[in-house]
Amino acid sequence: MEGGPVSWFVAPNPGGLTLDGTRCYAVGRDRIALIDPGPCIDGQIARLEKLAAGRAVEAVCLTHAHLDHAGIASLAAERFDAPLAASAGTLERLGVHGRELHDGDPLPVDLGKSRLTVVETPGHSSDHVSFLLEPGRAVFTGDLVLGVGSSAVLHPDGDVGSCLESFRRILSLHPGRLYPGHGPPVEDGEGRLRQYRDHRLERHQQVREAVRAGARSIEELRRKVYGDLEPELRSAADASIRAHVVHMRTQGEEVPEIGGLDDLNPTPEEA
Repeated sequence: MEGGPVSWFVAPNPGGLTLDGTRCYAVGRDRIALIDPGPCIDGQIARLEKLAAGRAVEAVCLTHAHLDHAGIASLAAERFDAPLAASAGTLERLGVHGRELHDGDPLPVDLGKSRLTVVETPGHSSDHVSFLLEPGRAVFTGDLVLGVGSSAVLHPDGDVGSCLESFRRILSLHPGRLYPGHGPPVEDGEGRLRQYRDHRLERHQQVREAVRAGARSIEELRRKVYGDLEPELRSAADASIRAHVVHMRTQGEEVPEIGGLDDLNPTPEEA
């Protein structure tokens, strides 16, 4: 946990998709916003109480609806008597009421001494937003950008074109530090975003080449592109493969029939 205007803890929900666990953030010194309060697991409210340290909570903010980030959101909002703040898509998916966030909306922190600005960043999921903190230009990236490794584009909800555009949007803000939903903070925000953009473009080319080489099922494409993955990672990899094949078609490429492309398996929630 870091002192100053940003502090956090890591929820004890480690895994192949969550890395060491979900990072739950408090932003502010005297009156705070909570960002991604985390999963609904034993002891999570007590951890949030310790993070808040008696300070008033102005809002419980969500980057997206996946339950490793938002599972305890309603209970947290009730405990701290604070409104939920999230995109309309996130609120709808969770089946809760709250403040609908739109691109450019400000969220004052510490009675206006600091400000979180909403940045719509679909790609990992269609309901995803990030938060720009000023002063300082730090960005809370949720699952758009992680502290280590790469993030999945979760078809049918995620979209490769939207993901690339979201990278471009955050890069245009000239961000400083990134605070991801999983993994440690990233000091060189612009550098990491370029890495993510380049990785996504490289992954797209790998999928394209595998299709051209004759792969005709999602499983075959996954094996060619990712190799032999652990079982818990295969669903997210398959979702990303589907997203890239769909993006090929969106870009006007002729794509042969791919077995399993239209299998709408449940989206991994902890990804």
